[in-house]
Amino acid sequence: MRPIPNPIPGVTDDPVIRLLLTGAARTLHEAEEMYLDAALPDILELIAGPLSNEELAEHPLMQLLLAHGSRGWEDSIL
Repeated sequence: MRPIPNPIPGVTDDPVIRLLLTGAARTLHEAEEMYLDAALPDILELIAGPLSNEELAEHPLMQLLLAHGSRGWEDSIL
């Protein structure tokens, strides 16, 4: 992985963007997949936690998980 030469607060601290900028991932889909794989323990902790379904749906990690999981269907020709 390459280091990020000129970090931009609020942009380059995003883990998905960082995977792209450092060359760890080649595409956005790949970067999201890598991030979500690494975040599985956090996702399970959120689900087991005290948040309501509405609060879970608003959590950024859960929003990414739901968006990433549905892209295959949205992008298909069916």
